[in-house]
Amino acid sequence: MESSKPKNLKSKMEAYFAACDATAERVTLKNGSVTIRQTPYTLAGLSEHLAIPQGEILTKGRRGGDGAECKLYADALRRIGRYIVEHALLGELQYSVAAKLLEELGTGEKLPPSEEDRRIVIVLEDKEGWGE
Repeated sequence: MESSKPKNLKSKMEAYFAACDATAERVTLKNGSVTIRQTPYTLAGLSEHLAIPQGEILTKGRRGGDGAECKLYADALRRIGRYIVEHALLGELQYSVAAKLLEELGTGEKLPPSEEDRRIVIVLEDKEGWGE
């Protein structure tokens, strides 16, 4: 299957996110504040764009491992989850809708951690300047 090639799959996924971002428009509300509205990132949207069933995306994304394809699916699912949480916190997405979308997506614990999440960074401060 052509979409299983990691480079092609990655470009298709990026095209989906870019297409959502391209719909962004500034909307002035009645109270004078301005908000940005766009087509949200969703599992259903990604599924339709890739022509791959949602269940297959979830299964491959949760599988983890070293496979490039599974990593791409896991990264896309985390990106969708982050979008949903951020927009719910900003009040742009109702709690009940966000909860339903996150439930469909699965929790972050079910997704394998990204490479960045696996690293431990230790920062040492030299407040007294003794290291100079």
